[in-house]
Formats: sequence, C-alpha cells, structure tokens
Amino acid sequence: MTISTQMEKRQNRRFPSSFTLTVKAKQDKDSYWTETSEVLTISRNGAGFYLPRRCRVGQLLSLLMPMPKQLRGYDEDKELYRIWGLVQHCNPVSGDESKGFQIGVAFIGKNAPESYHETPQQSYMICGMNEDGYWNIKETATPFITRKFTRYWTAIDLKLEVIDIDGNVIYEDFAKTENVSYSGAAVFTYLDANVGECCRVTDEKRDFSAIAVVRNRKLGKDKLPRLHLEFVDVKFPIEKLDSGVERTEEN
Repeated sequence: MTISTQMEKRQNRRFPSSFTLTVKAKQDKDSYWTETSEVLTISRNGAGFYLPRRCRVGQLLSLLMPMPKQLRGYDEDKELYRIWGLVQHCNPVSGDESKGFQIGVAFIGKNAPESYHETPQQSYMICGMNEDGYWNIKETATPFITRKFTRYWTAIDLKLEVIDIDGNVIYEDFAKTENVSYSGAAVFTYLDANVGECCRVTDEKRDFSAIAVVRNRKLGKDKLPRLHLEFVDVKFPIEKLDSGVERTEEN
C-alpha cells in the first residue's frame, strides 16, 4: 500500500477533534455525575479525552457529542450523537492526578446492557466485535484490578493491520515488540491507531494471527511511540518463544 493511499484512507476515517462531548456516568441507581471535555482523538471504534476525575477501567460511560456523520453507525440525522463507551485506560495527565486524567474508551453502541441499569458499578470487558463494528462486552466477576503476570521482554517482528468492520485493511505497518504476554503486547510503531480501534496482529515466524484492540498509546521516555494491544480472540504462543528470553513479573 502506498503512502498516498494510506493518507487518503486515513482522511476518510479521521476527523479534526475540535469539538466537545458530554460524559455522564451513574454512581448508583439514583445519582450520577456529568462532565464536559474536548475530544482528543475519535474514530469509528473509540475516542480519547481528558476528564478532571478518575474513571475505572471497565466502567461504562454515556457520551453525547456532535460526532462526524461518516463515523456514525446510527442516528445520522441527529445533531448530537449518543453512544456508550467502555473505559480502557485512565492515566493521570503528566503523571499528576491534580491535572486530571486522560481517558480512552471503546465504543459499544447505542444501548447499555440491562445489567448496567440494575448495577451501575458493574465492570465489563471486551470480548470481540459485533456486526455493526462496535465492541461486544461481557460482565466481569470483580472490578478490574492490575494483577501480576509474566511479560516476556523480547523483540519480535510483527505485521499490524488496522481493519474496518468488514475485516478490510485500512492501512498497515510493521512493528517490533517491546514485550509480549499471553494476552497482549507493547509494540514500537508509528501506526496511527486510536484507543478502541481494531488491529490484526501477525507473527509469521510463530504462525500467530490475532485480532487486538488498542488499549493505550503513548510516547516513552526514549521518545519512541508505543501501542499497547490486547488480544481478544486467541492467546500468544509463549511456548514458541526462543529459550533464554528475558522475562519479568509486572503489575
């Protein structure tokens, strides 16, 4: 795929984020909070924005905004677009909670599940994508917490493809892992993918291919851009890694 083709397709799916959104979330059945924020990034599958308050990973948020019609899956004739987003990450701005938080959400569609209305504090996790191009979610038994798991710090060459709801490749790039685990990877790449978007990850050497959701994107202290990916359909074959690879226990 040529650079000009990549740019053309990117322009068809990305829009200036110079508009505000209203974020609403229930605290319990009888109370809720509301905040307004400027959209930082927006795509068909998710969005990023700042909030002055912390949100839980796995929490559902109701979003109302003048979303570009080309990115909508319904209600194209309405001025404001309401969609539900599942919090994928919540990071203090510049590491300082007093400055607020950068939030990334994955879009799940027009309606929240019934369990949310019964139990607003219910936590959810992504479990694939539906035919409308939004993320399927399922209830988790407990709120999301960071647990210890083994990450393998090794450089693996990967092919990354950002795909649309029909599985067609929008644009692609090659990447190298910083680390990898059974459930995801941190990769060095200049691929312009937003939180909540969907990628196909391929490691030809280990005959591995998986759909992954972008959980976070950031610039490291080394000034290199990284994407943090979560595999949603299969697990990485750790047993196929070369022996002697460096590994560490992390939160």
